[in-house]
Amino acid sequence: MKYEDAVRWLDRVDPMIARPDRSITGRLDRLKEVSQDGGLTRDAAAAWYALVGEMRRLADYYERDLIRRLRADGLTWAQVADAVQAQLSSRQAAQAKWKRLLDPGRRTTTGDMRRGGRPRQSPSGPDPA
Repeated sequence: MKYEDAVRWLDRVDPMIARPDRSITGRLDRLKEVSQDGGLTRDAAAAWYALVGEMRRLADYYERDLIRRLRADGLTWAQVADAVQAQLSSRQAAQAKWKRLLDPGRRTTTGDMRRGGRPRQSPSGPDPA
């Protein structure tokens, strides 16, 4: 479920949650309260998950702008890591975070990835040219 679909669904089911004056965190808190009273339906869980995804997207947006601003101010990657203190422990961590923020698709994988090493060869092996 996409964020806009989640808000529309919440508006139909419980307009108090989807009120326009509620922040995303307010909506999440209300969903948490509602879920404690009784089990979550599939649609409610999907809506909740869509809201969490939207918060993650917004956090990445603001984090990207912060790092861009720090770099535009002339800070090196090591200084960027130091500026946000314990959040990024090194220059390499700051650069890796920046790459992930530029390419949100890097956050998810298909689950068929292997850690490190070369890609597997076909069973017959490489052609002995």
